[in-house]
Amino acid sequence: MRQYIIISICAIGLFACKQKSQPTEADSTSAAIANEEADTIKSSDTSAVDLPGDKAVPLAQLIVPGTSLGQTAINETGENVHKKLGKPDAGDAVMGKSVSIWYADHNKKGYATHIYFVTDMGNDPNPRAKVIRVSSPTFKVNNKLYTGVLLKTAEALYKLKKIGTYKVDGSDRNIYDDEKAGIAFDTDRSGTITGIAVHDTGKSAITAYMAFFEGVTQVQ
Repeated sequence: MRQYIIISICAIGLFACKQKSQPTEADSTSAAIANEEADTIKSSDTSAVDLPGDKAVPLAQLIVPGTSLGQTAINETGENVHKKLGKPDAGDAVMGKSVSIWYADHNKKGYATHIYFVTDMGNDPNPRAKVIRVSSPTFKVNNKLYTGVLLKTAEALYKLKKIGTYKVDGSDRNIYDDEKAGIAFDTDRSGTITGIAVHDTGKSAITAYMAFFEGVTQVQ
């Protein structure tokens, strides 16, 4: 009798172990999802995108291609922009188009914010922001893309095309644009990003850059 009980207990134990080792449908689904997520992260360029756990960029510093840069939005009226940013340190205007420039601490050698305004003459009397450019690394597309990093970081996210060149104090600058996304980058000779510009989607930033800087040459 005792021998029979021992054999029965062993049989039950083996059955339980066998049941535990067989994966359920839910386990298989979870494993498949986990593997897919792992493959996605592995295949993406993690040097260019935020990962789970990365701190979110504050809205006041966030660059949203085709939409906004910091607290200024594409198509926002000039009146609203100037109320928020204050009197510009420099600017120019001609035939329904104007540029306003703000320098950090009002120092021309410091970081700059350029905004290109256009007035739709006869239809809308308000000049509206069409291109917004910053040189400060405070503003970010994400935690890995801002001025001061290499252009290859942006190339991992956008389809950039070289649209122009210019010089700053004798130093070469190149302009790259993703018209469809609504974002452009200017870089120095080493490929380091010196400025990021947001603009209307489907349109080029070259006209604004020609207004921002002297001697801009368009590249076809």
